Amino acid sequence: MTEAPGPVIVVAGPSGVGKTTVSKLLAENFDPSAHIDTDVFLYAVVNGLVEPSSEKAQQQNEIIGGAVGAAALEFAAGGYSVVLDGDFFPDGVQGLARWASRSRVEVHYVVLRADFDTCLRRVQQRRAGDPESVEAFRLLHSRFEDVSPFEANVFDSAEPPEHIAAAALNAFSAGRLLVRGD
Repeated sequence: MTEAPGPVIVVAGPSGVGKTTVSKLLAENFDPSAHIDTDVFLYAVVNGLVEPSSEKAQQQNEIIGGAVGAAALEFAAGGYSVVLDGDFFPDGVQGLARWASRSRVEVHYVVLRADFDTCLRRVQQRRAGDPESVEAFRLLHSRFEDVSPFEANVFDSAEPPEHIAAAALNAFSAGRLLVRGD
């Protein structure tokens, strides 16, 4: 008997918005479940890492994104509900949904948003010396200001993480976060 595939729920937003905290809370609602923090894949590069926000990083980012997607789809194919957290933009999520649809895996998209100063303060509190480049951080943050056509998938991360996770879970259950893979 083949296990029905689990869903992939992508939790995206700029650094400091609360992706990892909300993702872990979401993953706790499923059994079995897996939480994949895309930073782990980024840190897997031992030599030759290009700053991900750099124009020269496109190929690297596609390779790492492909590795993350492959891991998520393998878990989902095995029946796990997967929560991915990272800097996923609409075009990347749509590509993942197309890829996942071949395996009957549904992809759902959650975008967390907070103002620039809040995100910057959170990142600086988390790790000394971060962000390395405030301008690169500002650019990343600005890329989440408009996530058309997924503005309805945006959650304000000024709320407590438990409230955000509960609201995202309700939206997921109602099918409002689904990204079509066709």
